[in-house]
Amino acid sequence: MITYVTGNLFHSPAQVLVNTVNIVGVMGKGVAYEFKRIYPEMFEQYRVLCEQGKLQIGTLWLYKSRNKWVLNFPTKKHWRNPSHPDYIRAGLDKFRQIYVDWGIHSIAFPPLGCGNGELDFETQVRPLMEQYLHNLPIDIFIYPDREDPYLPEHADAENFREWLRSQPEALAFTEVWEDIHTLLDTRNTFETIPRKSPFTARILPDTEALEITASGNIYIIEKDVLLSFWQQLRSYGFSTRLIAPGVDRQMSYIIPIFAELPYVKPVKLSDQYDKLLKASIVGLQYVPGFRRKTSPIQPSLFEF
Repeated sequence: MITYVTGNLFHSPAQVLVNTVNIVGVMGKGVAYEFKRIYPEMFEQYRVLCEQGKLQIGTLWLYKSRNKWVLNFPTKKHWRNPSHPDYIRAGLDKFRQIYVDWGIHSIAFPPLGCGNGELDFETQVRPLMEQYLHNLPIDIFIYPDREDPYLPEHADAENFREWLRSQPEALAFTEVWEDIHTLLDTRNTFETIPRKSPFTARILPDTEALEITASGNIYIIEKDVLLSFWQQLRSYGFSTRLIAPGVDRQMSYIIPIFAELPYVKPVKLSDQYDKLLKASIVGLQYVPGFRRKTSPIQPSLFEF
């Protein structure tokens, strides 16, 4: 299933991130340059593979770190030259052949061959990606190079780089519940996203339920329901009113509360590209990694 997402590919909860590369061993611009900065040892291996002629159009290289896997996808022959739709087609066809054997169950794609590759996403690339990917039984997130409307003003780039390279922690609900307690002890007035309708929130002392008051109406969300909601968000990485267990009607109130937590952010999603900006769904994304630092370790695991 394809989901279009606004924002940064590197923030994706997907198991695998796609890096668009050439086959001459240069990662000098765009997404590839960012991958080179985050995974310098991957770049060294990639350069050797290119020098040996093992990475060609229509071949893919899967690099595995303790957290994310990176699928290096050739979209150019030489960094000086533009991409071609046939290069995209060849790589997507190869992906359909190998994703099961390589154990890929979720993946995030940039707009393949666009930007420095000079292809047009809407007319040349999107039709190919939808043709080859739409019926695959895995989660496919496509980031069509849109600005993130909910990007924090000051992103902790170094901590995020460490998270991309390390084993993420499975944040327990007890910690999340403590953070919500702390949040609601300091403020209880919020606004819905994007309509900016005001509401108040508090935790009932007797039942430990969340009480929402909006436009004269009171809604009670039990702690067990929020537990199920958190487990879904933590497991899938995204949550919207369409998939949130038991809180679909109160999702517009839950989003701005959880979005105040340092490891959760609002995000726009759509199952159709045309609706991404016009009628996209506002949901939540779990972005772990800002609670600890670990030393990055690269196992000797990579495949062709």
